[in-house]
Amino acid sequence: MIWFRISKENFVWSKFFAFVAFTVMAVSIFTLIYEILFLSKERELDTKIVEELDRERMEAELDVLNNELDPHFIFNALNTLNHLIITNPDTAYVFNSRLAQVYKYVLMNKNKELVSLFKELEFIESYFFLLQIRYENKLVFELDAKEAEIRKIMMPPCSLQTVVENAIKHNEFSVEDPLKIKLSLNGEYLKVSNNKKPKPYLVDSTSTGLRNLSSRYMLVCNKNIVIENEEFHFLVKLPLISNL
Repeated sequence: MIWFRISKENFVWSKFFAFVAFTVMAVSIFTLIYEILFLSKERELDTKIVEELDRERMEAELDVLNNELDPHFIFNALNTLNHLIITNPDTAYVFNSRLAQVYKYVLMNKNKELVSLFKELEFIESYFFLLQIRYENKLVFELDAKEAEIRKIMMPPCSLQTVVENAIKHNEFSVEDPLKIKLSLNGEYLKVSNNKKPKPYLVDSTSTGLRNLSSRYMLVCNKNIVIENEEFHFLVKLPLISNL
């Protein structure tokens, strides 16, 4: 209306309605574009917030699970050390030194989600040394895997220790009939198997071992461990996590 007054043009309703229609269409288009961009940005921000919350939840749950592992490990190690102090003080001193090395690994890696299988095997060798001091020739550890394969695999820290500890806790073994723990790779799983001879009495356990390990794998890679409990063999299959 102002334009008609300034330009001195004759007022025509058709031009007026055409202008109004063009204005409404332009405003609608720009409003839609703005809303699309705004909502897309809001959705992207919401997605980031949800992902961050999920990440924090996973880290918090991992912290809880890792904190469950530490007392479990100390409980068994101190029981062993207590036995050696009474029966063999010299061996107890050596055991204590190696225990410090083993626990150093636990402290250095307890906040990590994954470590290499190569480092885990170095740790389990030291851990197995501690077991051999107490059990002497009653334990046998076999590894069926190439070094090139081992260096490509990742896993939650102390996974093998959990499986080995579970086998020792629930089975009888002797020099004549040792507990044989074998580790092998089959392309999809890291398999840890042992011959089975259950103890005839109820085992004193905090029940955090394999349940803890299964929860850690589910949180880290969304995969469950597989447990096959047969008559004469016990097998734990750990999903492979590649570092490539």
